[in-house]
Amino acid sequence: MKPSGSRPRGILLYLAGWIPLFLFCVVLMRQTAAPTLGHALLYTATYLLPAVAAGSLAWRLALRLPWRRLPWIQFCAIELALALGFTVAWNAAFFGLLWLQAGPAVMRSVQQRTGGWQLLFGLVIYGMHAAVFHVLRVSGELRRQKIAAAEAESLRVRAEMEALRGQLNPHFLFNSLHSITALVRSDPPRAEEALLQFAGLLRRVLELKRETADDVSLAEEMTFVDDYLAIERLRLGGRLRVNRTIPAEALACRLPVFSVQPLVENAIRHAVAPRRDGGNVTLEAAVRAGQLVFSVADDGPGADPAAIATAPGVGLSVIRRRLQLQYGDRATFRVDTAPGQGFRVTLTLPATKEEAA
Repeated sequence: MKPSGSRPRGILLYLAGWIPLFLFCVVLMRQTAAPTLGHALLYTATYLLPAVAAGSLAWRLALRLPWRRLPWIQFCAIELALALGFTVAWNAAFFGLLWLQAGPAVMRSVQQRTGGWQLLFGLVIYGMHAAVFHVLRVSGELRRQKIAAAEAESLRVRAEMEALRGQLNPHFLFNSLHSITALVRSDPPRAEEALLQFAGLLRRVLELKRETADDVSLAEEMTFVDDYLAIERLRLGGRLRVNRTIPAEALACRLPVFSVQPLVENAIRHAVAPRRDGGNVTLEAAVRAGQLVFSVADDGPGADPAAIATAPGVGLSVIRRRLQLQYGDRATFRVDTAPGQGFRVTLTLPATKEEAA
């Protein structure tokens, strides 16, 4: 309803707010003073157009005042001054137009009969203007505050996501180099091959760092995991056995980048590498009821569930936090383990397909 030269929609809303009063006055004029509908329209326009102009000026003046910083008494005094100014300007313009159209005698006659009511009506109309103005202003400020709060929260989540993602990268790089170091003395040719594969992995990490998206398709994530497994197989050989059941439907779904490799690394580190006979790592995925369910399991020694929450490791806690930040209650991070019964981590998150991401 606020008029503004830079906002035509606001001008149209402001003018539309006068339409009910205009129609009411046309009907009243037609029944009391106007011989024809044309005269009723003319009389009403003569009466209300000054009010429309004065009201627009009052809006613009009100916009320039810092209402929030004004004391209550000063606020009421300014409102009263604007109400009186609006009423005086309206009546002065109306009676001036009436004097030009009908002559001084008619103008004085109308002024004598309706002057008091004109002043009261002007104050009432301004009061309605002021009420609508402040409702719109307060709602606009609340809307802006809500948008600003949402943007601030989005930036905070983004910053925390980047920080968590940054924690995973050094963690992964350090552990990969540690695996390659173990090959340098025992098998230099395989260590050289592992370094070449590690260079490819490092290039991939740098590419992902340059990308703005926080998620990738499961197919892309599995490509990265396969490159990592190739390095670990050079070190562990046949001791590392990987089984996977991942349908094409699941491969098209998206999930946070670097969310699978740390789980695979955790399984290898605790269930495969320490054992003479190695162990099995099982990767499974499925899409159920609009959810992507992905799990990494091993047949290692397992762990005490109570100790998992206080474990100093980076990978599990970071992935859990990233899921919480990105999906909230729509995602879950579940750990199933017990001493001697292996270790399984299951991620459940919305099954967002690659083409719709």
